[in-house]
Amino acid sequence: MNNIINQLFVSDLTSVYFLAQNNADGGVNAISVLFGLASYIFGSYCFMKIYEKLREPNAWFAFVPFLNCWIMYKAGDKSPWWLVGLFIPLVNLVAAVILIIAFVNIVKKLDKNPWLILLFIIPLANFWVMYHFAFA
Repeated sequence: MNNIINQLFVSDLTSVYFLAQNNADGGVNAISVLFGLASYIFGSYCFMKIYEKLREPNAWFAFVPFLNCWIMYKAGDKSPWWLVGLFIPLVNLVAAVILIIAFVNIVKKLDKNPWLILLFIIPLANFWVMYHFAFA
């Protein structure tokens, strides 16, 4: 019995060790980090331009984590204190829905079609949507 437990434990550790391995040259990881950083900067810049169109003070909050949600709630005519609700279990579900409603309100203020928000779930189409909201 003890031998079986040892074999299960050892096989479990080897699978964890295997899953923890990464590419030795780091090429894929560096590309992923650069793409993620470029995406964050592009998205934040687009949201900053959107907030400037709406004449929101402190549009630069778009670049700061958590403050970007604060200004989105504020620009979408919702209470920015819902940001605290994002950190409370079960309340965060309601706060996330209200954040989406705030984003729909922002898109309506820009005189754009709110159904375009659904394109955010399609990879790479979300960049076009953000560009369209910010600059078109």
